[in-house]
Amino acid sequence: MKRLVNLVQLLIVLAILYPVYYVWDTSRIDNFCGLIEAGMTVANLQQIADDHNIRLNTPVGKGETGQWMTSVDSTASIDRYACVIIGAVDTVASARIIDE
Repeated sequence: MKRLVNLVQLLIVLAILYPVYYVWDTSRIDNFCGLIEAGMTVANLQQIADDHNIRLNTPVGKGETGQWMTSVDSTASIDRYACVIIGAVDTVASARIIDE
């Protein structure tokens, strides 16, 4: 019985802390995505990511056309919340938030 009470208490604490973590994580991604500008280089993008302690999902390949796409996904979101960054060769073309 004591274990059940402890489990319920733990679930209550998690239910209280999760919204705080969600807001922190999604606002961190919003702030990062707002700093990205079209025309900036990939080196500048990586520097901004390093400054904000964000790990970019590296593009798998640039394909035949040199186009690439990467994203910064929220770890707190149950659905998909991410900043999707699209570019070509060594330049960023656009960055936008996806909330699915």
